Amino acid sequence: MNALGKRIADLIAASGPITVAQFMTLALHDPAHGYYATRDPLGARGDFVTAPEISQMFGELVGLWCAQVWHDQGMPLRPHLVELGPGRGTLMADALRALKLVPNYLASLKVTLVEASPALAAIQREALAKVAAPVAWQTRFDPAHIDGPLFLVANEFLDALPIRQFVHTENGWHERTIVTDALGALAFALAPASANAFVPADRSPAPDGAVYESCPSAAAIVEEIARTIARQGGAALVVDYGYDAPEFGETLQAVSGHKFSDVLSAPGESDLSAHVDFRALAKAAAAGGARAYGPVEQGRFLTALGIAERAERLTRSDSEDAKRARDRLVHPDQMGRLFKALAIVPPTAAPPPGFSQ
Repeated sequence: MNALGKRIADLIAASGPITVAQFMTLALHDPAHGYYATRDPLGARGDFVTAPEISQMFGELVGLWCAQVWHDQGMPLRPHLVELGPGRGTLMADALRALKLVPNYLASLKVTLVEASPALAAIQREALAKVAAPVAWQTRFDPAHIDGPLFLVANEFLDALPIRQFVHTENGWHERTIVTDALGALAFALAPASANAFVPADRSPAPDGAVYESCPSAAAIVEEIARTIARQGGAALVVDYGYDAPEFGETLQAVSGHKFSDVLSAPGESDLSAHVDFRALAKAAAAGGARAYGPVEQGRFLTALGIAERAERLTRSDSEDAKRARDRLVHPDQMGRLFKALAIVPPTAAPPPGFSQ
């Protein structure tokens, strides 16, 4: 058992079982041993690769999408471009480079990166040291600092927020927890108390063994974003892997060295994530007074924005790498179907690019 696993085991011994959400929070964000607090997880030398690291086209198209929505809403003053969980800063660097084509948008743009990891924030500062817009950092999304329309991007951010898991038994729903077994190792167990009140009524009846996952923190932050957009204008673009219809099934996973690993065996040494419930996000956006469009599959979304044409131009001046990157982003058997995009706009705004009525 590693150092963080021992600390979690000691916590359980002192205070009792912890929820899956509590375990994820400790494993990912413990200041001394948490996954995101201690390392750069991205790229070939890391544990996983995100769309912006695959190709510059992703960030370029996202930046131009924000500018087009700004234009469609009458080019309001003091736009704010905010990214949640910006990784190495690659998406934002590519977006701002593309936005040089829209000087009126770029001229008064304020950029904010929301990053909880000191290690990643340092990499982002280096990547964005010479961009053509002022950049600020926050450790959490705070709309109090936004005095104009909000254009927010969250790419593979919500999947890393802590989830709760509930398992259906012959006695109803019970929350999954983390305990220690007879040998002192971390293990899953079910809380004895009923958790029926935490599972929506439309998820019953359910077969025994069915798993329901919820992410209260994702719903809360999306509702706050939607409330800001409904009040001040702008748009949010959420891109992540997940599902758009209610389903049962466990999606919590650990990834290390680009391979799946055991969730409990080495906390802090693997990335933890779970599939995003896009229907729940759309409901949260409506609760915040905004309107959600989508989700649409990432392949369809990027194709509508012109990724094929952009790849063709890059290929003429570079190599076949652009076409291979395009295929990885849009092909149904790669990222094109599993990953989805959801847009949030004011209730009276026109449908944003890439989304239909």
